[in-house]
Amino acid sequence: MDLGTIRHVAALAELSLTEEEEARMASEIGRIVAYVKELEAIDTTDVPPTAHVSGDAQPRSGDGWRRDQPVAGLSHDDALSGAPKSDHGGFVVPTFVGS
Repeated sequence: MDLGTIRHVAALAELSLTEEEEARMASEIGRIVAYVKELEAIDTTDVPPTAHVSGDAQPRSGDGWRRDQPVAGLSHDDALSGAPKSDHGGFVVPTFVGS
């Protein structure tokens, strides 16, 4: 990865990098790109595709996605029961002033 690309991406991300950081990023990103190219060279023609990465913990439909099923949540009182402080039916949180 060349320094020009690193500087361009840093400018797009509004990052201020030192020359040392630019050099380190160029080296690290260069190694990542080289590794991805190495992975792309691996023949995967006989490897079956992964059906789903999340496992079989939830019943799935034929398309592999879990169906949205509404489930009961906490009652209002149960939700507030674990709060250190509550008042007027809500959580009490510390007051803060943002800058």
